[in-house]
Amino acid sequence: MISTQGRNLSLAIVSGLVIGLIASEVSIDGIPLVNFLVQYNLWVYAGAYWQLFTSLFVVIPLGAAAPLGVADVLFNAVAVVFLDGLLSHAFREGEYYAVFIVSGLAGNIAGLLSGPSVVSFGASGGIFGLLAGAVAQDFTVERRVDCSLLGWFLAVFLFSSFALPSVDWLAHLGGAASGLVVGYLLGTRRGNESP
Repeated sequence: MISTQGRNLSLAIVSGLVIGLIASEVSIDGIPLVNFLVQYNLWVYAGAYWQLFTSLFVVIPLGAAAPLGVADVLFNAVAVVFLDGLLSHAFREGEYYAVFIVSGLAGNIAGLLSGPSVVSFGASGGIFGLLAGAVAQDFTVERRVDCSLLGWFLAVFLFSSFALPSVDWLAHLGGAASGLVVGYLLGTRRGNESP
């Protein structure tokens, strides 16, 4: 059974597709509203910093990015549902959301290194942060590496970062790196709590 936080995150990811559909139909000065909600690196460089957050959920569902937007939402929502058993045991409810947001933001900041012409969106940086955080926390608390968790992380990371076209692998890497740090910090805190 899926946890509350896994269900909520999956619903937020799917809602991003709905928001993207609606925002594609509304324009501001001839520019579709969805363009203000996904990450246009050039726009972020110019001060549209909110895109680092909104693009965690909102996707471009129509036009040239249509197959990627819908596939991204489906893959991410299914990944959260499938991996939730591992993730919900690693993190308390508030930690789950915090790791996702921090890792997603860090991933999107790393994605800025792709250059000004790149447009990106999706929750995968945050999901990789959750996975990497779970690995790091487990190692910190238990002093062992959960090989199944590490195996899932590596398989999903390598496949989705390099086997699929037009994927912002820097966002995946940034999300995973920040998840490792946050997971280590949470594991250290948990290890210091009295039983």
